[in-house]
Amino acid sequence: MTEEIIRKPRHIGHKIALVCAGLCAAMMVPAAGTFFWFLATRGMADTWTPSMAAIVAFFGCCAGVLYSTSVPQPKLPAMDESDLQY
Repeated sequence: MTEEIIRKPRHIGHKIALVCAGLCAAMMVPAAGTFFWFLATRGMADTWTPSMAAIVAFFGCCAGVLYSTSVPQPKLPAMDESDLQY
């Protein structure tokens, strides 16, 4: 079954969420670089290294949630009179 899902177009809220997801993903890159730099220079025992790992995880989860929010819902099938229940 290769049934194609027809989605509604993205409205302004979906577009804003998509842009914010991109920004979170972009902010995750320097945070990950800083985390690996702290890991190589200071090790996991320093308090900054786990904090940077938490920041990387936050930006990653934030990007994932915002991206899933930005995906528009599929169109509902058309209703006919037999579908109405009173």
